[in-house]
Amino acid sequence: MERYPLACIILAGGKSKRMKSKKSKVLHKLCGKPIISYSIKACKSLIPDELYIVIGQNSEDIKNFINDDNIVFVYQNEPLGTGHAVMQVIPYIKNKDMDVLIMPADVPLIRIETIKELYKFHKENDAIVSILTTEIPDPTGYGRIIRSSGNRVLMIVEEADAFPEEKQIKEINSGIYIFESNILIEALSEIKPDNKQGEYYLTDVIAIIQRKYGGVYAYKINDWKEIIGINTREQLSQAHSILQERIIKKHLENGVSILFPNLVYIEEDVIIENDVVIYPFVSILGNSYISENCEIGPNVVLENYKTKKGEIIRNAYLKGWVF
Repeated sequence: MERYPLACIILAGGKSKRMKSKKSKVLHKLCGKPIISYSIKACKSLIPDELYIVIGQNSEDIKNFINDDNIVFVYQNEPLGTGHAVMQVIPYIKNKDMDVLIMPADVPLIRIETIKELYKFHKENDAIVSILTTEIPDPTGYGRIIRSSGNRVLMIVEEADAFPEEKQIKEINSGIYIFESNILIEALSEIKPDNKQGEYYLTDVIAIIQRKYGGVYAYKINDWKEIIGINTREQLSQAHSILQERIIKKHLENGVSILFPNLVYIEEDVIIENDVVIYPFVSILGNSYISENCEIGPNVVLENYKTKKGEIIRNAYLKGWVF
């Protein structure tokens, strides 16, 4: 498995105000797994040298859930923006000449292949900064990409600070970047909270680096759904529908018959062997394992359950082993 020589930083310091929940936003479940687990999986797929998660005050629930000795948790004691969040990691990465991947904790639909393609693009262009972007039908709420020429980026303008003509731009910032660490640290020292939010924007380092060094590039992907951020229950529901469609498609392509896909729910970590038939009104949850030649449904819920080969299950709720 290929190893990527970089540090990964996941930003998980946001609050859950718009979710209207006492629970950390990134711990809400999406297809059976907390939102943040998808960002962690994407980063770990790179086998990075270092992995940091920036969390805010009163975020011990995130740390306790993850409970991974290979991840370094860094606290952002005041919610002063994404730039300020990354500043908290500087003591860990200073004096290290390496690339740094930065991504939000709430973009669970990003594909691992896309992250690897971004890194390849970064290296092929000898970039100082590479920004993952896309065009989205309704860019409201996202930072807009202001290009200079070709794949080069002049700056990123946040929604709250954008002029009317800039708000017409459809290409948006995903919040996923790769930086050269030393230049990132230098640029962070120059940003100021002189904006409508009174925050230190990570996006402000783009214009600084472009002005001083150049080498800021955008890698634009076609599937805008990959970078959907989750800040509301509605967005969580939307992401759920997209991810569930992917999961169903994966099993269909692997030789599973799902007779009415819209009436079946399968969680992310479920394993299904081929020549299985799934009827309507079926939910397969957790770490369930469905062996070949089984028939499941109708009206079945399986939770952490392992079937026998050729088992037929109808009208049942079965809760089994956890592995």
